[in-house]
Amino acid sequence: MNLFIVEDSVLIQNRLIRFVEEVPGIHVIGVSGDVDTAFDKVLNTETDAIILDLQLGNGNGLQLLKSIKQQKPSVKIVVLTNHSTEDNRQHAMRAGADGFLDKSTDFERIPDFLHRWQAPNFPNHLN
Repeated sequence: MNLFIVEDSVLIQNRLIRFVEEVPGIHVIGVSGDVDTAFDKVLNTETDAIILDLQLGNGNGLQLLKSIKQQKPSVKIVVLTNHSTEDNRQHAMRAGADGFLDKSTDFERIPDFLHRWQAPNFPNHLN
């Protein structure tokens, strides 16, 4: 599975890369900290899944989520945010997110999402 990470914090980017490298069959094919670059790279690569922050330095991850799902609906996207309000969760899920996680409490659940997405009959939405 080809994974793209959209996160503006270099510390979190590096932590995610180290964390998911431990998951067999997952290949990090790109990292971006901004909306425009992420959108272009995802559209021009064989991205299967994305870990997406909502609050990015130059834009809104929610709008990026909508745009990616319109162009590549098969790409699985888990939102990983420090802003895990119920309102943000509902907006993300309505925009097409396949999962919604809180950075401070759910970081360890990322491999579970990736494993499930690798399975042939995974559920559409995981929370």
